[in-house]
Amino acid sequence: MKKTVLTFALFLGILSQAAYAQQIPGLELSNYGGLYRATRNPSVLGGPKHKWQINIGTLGGSINYRYFNFVGENSLLYPLLIPHSTKELYGRSRTTGSLLNDDPIYTVSEIRWPSAMISIGKYQGLALQFRTRGFVTGKNLPDPIQTLYFHRLDTGSTPPTDQAWGNFNLVQQSFSDVSVSYGVQLLDLEAHKLRIGVTGKRVFGARIGYLNGSADRYSIRPLAGADETSELVIQNFAYESGYSNPNKKMRISNLFNSDQYGSGWGYDLGFSYELGAYWGKSKEVFDESPEYLVRLSGSLTDVGSIRYKTTRSKVSTGREAQAVVGQKELENVSDQGPEGFMTLFPSENDTTFQKRVQLPQAFHLEADIQLVKGFFLNLSQTKRYKPRSGEYLDLNQLDAFTITPRFEDEDSDFSFPISFIKGNNRPSIGAVGHFGPVFLGFSNVNGLLKKGGARGSMVYLGFTAWKLNRKKDAE
Repeated sequence: MKKTVLTFALFLGILSQAAYAQQIPGLELSNYGGLYRATRNPSVLGGPKHKWQINIGTLGGSINYRYFNFVGENSLLYPLLIPHSTKELYGRSRTTGSLLNDDPIYTVSEIRWPSAMISIGKYQGLALQFRTRGFVTGKNLPDPIQTLYFHRLDTGSTPPTDQAWGNFNLVQQSFSDVSVSYGVQLLDLEAHKLRIGVTGKRVFGARIGYLNGSADRYSIRPLAGADETSELVIQNFAYESGYSNPNKKMRISNLFNSDQYGSGWGYDLGFSYELGAYWGKSKEVFDESPEYLVRLSGSLTDVGSIRYKTTRSKVSTGREAQAVVGQKELENVSDQGPEGFMTLFPSENDTTFQKRVQLPQAFHLEADIQLVKGFFLNLSQTKRYKPRSGEYLDLNQLDAFTITPRFEDEDSDFSFPISFIKGNNRPSIGAVGHFGPVFLGFSNVNGLLKKGGARGSMVYLGFTAWKLNRKKDAE
């Protein structure tokens, strides 16, 4: 039976197309992941391992190999800073790492605020979580354009070029949500366990800013008589730039004001089925570790949308036969976003931004195989759920296939996720360590050491406290 289950799970994983989710690599797979697993699959709250658990605080974001040379720039939270700051965003963004090699650009960051879960008896659990997420994405931004951004136009490090371009866009979006999750275990037999879970979430404090354009050609050319200085020239440039709310300092009370920020609703659904009880033979007294041979699970997450109907939004459109951008203009747009862009290029028509944007809704499948007691091999996939064609403002996740060897026990987890992200020419090899109340994780260690491979890596640092459910507590 063991060989049959293993063969089936491997076959399932190899045939699947997957997505790289914005989750904590490794911990969202663990039987002791608790709150961190609940954001991916709320069924973990049914028959929970924890009597209670508190997430004291967690920070995460995508960074590149240059980050450790400029730690003070705090690029870890760059996508979350854009709506509320203009201070040195150009410098911060240059150490932010895209999770894709070339196109599209994909950077994310998040804060998991203090949150808690509690078990209700043996078979039920509740969780209350607060989270803030930010995304910066860009499509069809050629390598020379990215090179001039990272190496500047005034250093002599940007080689001349002249190429055709086409349609492109750059989008920043951030939002917060408060969610309530419930899980219940419906089946508790020796070799069969079934759990289901649901999450409802309220989205608030959402802000979007974007540039959507098209150009016939672009060229990077040196300025006559100027040492180590170049400029970007764009031919037949048509553009639309917009934002839902001007850049302003954050006030918590304003985040719930629909006149200033977007809001919406979303939900998650999940199930988990455990098959087998082989590893129960080697359990010690009061050992609560799982006995299954394979755990099969599936979930839908972030199904819903954000509605923007703010009073101070603006959309500006225009066209330039020839647009010239120097280093000063480049930094202005980077720091000021769409508002900075609008000061540099004239508008032919102004209107307001009112739109409904899809959350990063995704479908997850997973097979978790216990090869040796406490050692697991996880095969997982995440795929965009009902994407809308041509809606470039919609949030999304990345296609990939992930294999994760994992060791877990009651107090620690060590895992090494290997992600095959669609669009990258080599796998991303991560590492996650969780010991006691502290964990640290990377999705792509190689991306932090050199330029080769996927350019950036997700990094997470968090602190948690808990008390486990144990049989001896009930005696």
